[in-house]
Amino acid sequence: MHKRLMFNSVKTLIRVLKKVPVILLACSFALVLADVARAGRVVQNGIEVDFSLTQALKPDDGPKNAVPGTVFAGSDAVFNFTLRDGSGAPVSGVYPAGWMQRRAESIPNTPASCKNMVKSFIGGSILAQPTVNLNTYYVLVLNQDASISVVDPLFHFGGSNLLTMVPLSSPGFDWQLADLRQRLFVSLPKSRRLAVVDSQNFRVLTELEIPGTPKAIALQQDQHYLWLAYEAVAGSGQEASDGVLVFNTRTLEQVANFYLKGGPHHFAFSADDEYVFIAAEKADMLSVIDVGSLSLVKQLPSADNPVKLAYSPAADAVYISHSGDGTVLSLNASTLAVNKSIFLDPGITDLAFAPDGRHGVLVNPVNDHIYILDSLNDSITKQGKVEQGPDQVNFSDTLAYIRHRGSETVLMLPMDAIVHQEVPLQVVDFPGGQKDFGLATTPAPGIIQAPGENAVLVAHPRDKQVYYYKEGMAAPMGSFKNFSRSARAVIAVDRSLQEVAAGQYQTTGRPAEAGTYDVAFFLESPRVVHCFEVRVRPEQAQEQDRLLQVVASLVPDQQIKAQQNTSLTFRLENADTKAPIVGLAGLNSLTVLVPGIWKDRSRVTELGQGLYRINWQAPQSGAYYIQLLADWQTLKMQAPRQIMLEVM
Repeated sequence: MHKRLMFNSVKTLIRVLKKVPVILLACSFALVLADVARAGRVVQNGIEVDFSLTQALKPDDGPKNAVPGTVFAGSDAVFNFTLRDGSGAPVSGVYPAGWMQRRAESIPNTPASCKNMVKSFIGGSILAQPTVNLNTYYVLVLNQDASISVVDPLFHFGGSNLLTMVPLSSPGFDWQLADLRQRLFVSLPKSRRLAVVDSQNFRVLTELEIPGTPKAIALQQDQHYLWLAYEAVAGSGQEASDGVLVFNTRTLEQVANFYLKGGPHHFAFSADDEYVFIAAEKADMLSVIDVGSLSLVKQLPSADNPVKLAYSPAADAVYISHSGDGTVLSLNASTLAVNKSIFLDPGITDLAFAPDGRHGVLVNPVNDHIYILDSLNDSITKQGKVEQGPDQVNFSDTLAYIRHRGSETVLMLPMDAIVHQEVPLQVVDFPGGQKDFGLATTPAPGIIQAPGENAVLVAHPRDKQVYYYKEGMAAPMGSFKNFSRSARAVIAVDRSLQEVAAGQYQTTGRPAEAGTYDVAFFLESPRVVHCFEVRVRPEQAQEQDRLLQVVASLVPDQQIKAQQNTSLTFRLENADTKAPIVGLAGLNSLTVLVPGIWKDRSRVTELGQGLYRINWQAPQSGAYYIQLLADWQTLKMQAPRQIMLEVM
């Protein structure tokens, strides 16, 4: 059975569906709309839409580096829609939707076919999925084991929202998303590597070897450099030293290595990434590095056990919290002079600033207190006792969310209570799960704002789920199961159209195959429905290995049931030409019951014309993935993506 998610989660489609029921929406497509389309432009109901699809300057340089010209398969392309009204003024603050669909040769591009296609996409059937969806985001979960779960928050199959799993060489500790590069960086302490994951297709590009145990990761605001703290490996036979590595996020080149003893290390950046501030927790030392010259410019002693740094744009100051003696040190981020020391109780851990950049929230899990900091006068304006063990602070646009290690409660502080001194420190809360959160095992956030929504995603390690909480509700509206994996941290990869300038809406997508496509555009009010024709050429590098696209073709309405012999038929085809891949001798399959509690390796039978079959029996219900095994390198092919299945 295919079911829609029971709560709102994707910005564009949900805001459309909130206003117009699907049935009424479908009926409204019968309206006759006057189209005036030419060269990527359409005018409907007084709204002019200019569309362009451009090749990114480099496959990992993001939407701001687009250049006009031919779009190639397998590379990032920038989708740009510019909206104007009848007077030529930009149309801002709306929520357009878009999809890219490869055109079937037998179906012409007509207004009627375009409306039917858009209607099917809005209907949300998993059987009517676009080639590239321009309206969604994906939820990534950093697991306790050596994997990352990728969740589609809108659609689920057989009760699961799991889209795929990203295998790692060892469990991840910290991560950073460089969205301009379409890359996710993950530190892997046990294997002493830094994983680089393609955030478009959720594949590991490479794992870089680290001369120590990698820990915390920090990403500059301009995303040019990635800073990685590492700790010395005892008994390595080399002169043991902790340090910080610096990587170019585009080339992955290591550009610097600073030997800074006394880790773990913690980071903060000044405005415009002029300086990076690095605190050594065991050495009680603060180091300042000039980012432009990659040189150490200052070191100064800190208080006892610095554990968190945060930058205040309003005060142009870096604040360092110390758990050993409770000191909060204020440092001028331009002159590098100490402004003031604020003395609180020992145990202070997390510190984060509100969106205004002036007011910060500190938490102390030892005495169960929270503190409000005004950075303009370096003073504590409010404090209060909360649930057991507050240990993490995260912000949405309107609220501060505080996690507790000794409770399942998530505390919410309204922005008025944080910003205005005369407003009492009144709090509200919601249950963030069934059990207490427990001790955090990663510095990565466990609570993040859902892209474009007044809602948050809450990773619960002990419940092994990610909860979706919408502001104003008494409890979470739903959850994503993580299949017996402990959910340590959560991050969102936003693929939706964003307003980057007045009336200009943009996102990045990657068409995998060459061919003719329709780019469908939909605006709910005023109503605009139109399909733009675009052509995607084969990949530029002809010598590049061709990708194999795997499609699992089950018998219609067939349910896969546990403890029953099942035949799974799928097709292997060339991702560019759609030609069937035949004659793959020695092809095998590895079937895994998530989270790896059962595995089965079996031979794949070729049926002809690119069709292959696997015969297997699932021991129990649950989520499974099937990976195809072959000597892909010798075949000059890239291993196809694993097949996700749900067994009833």
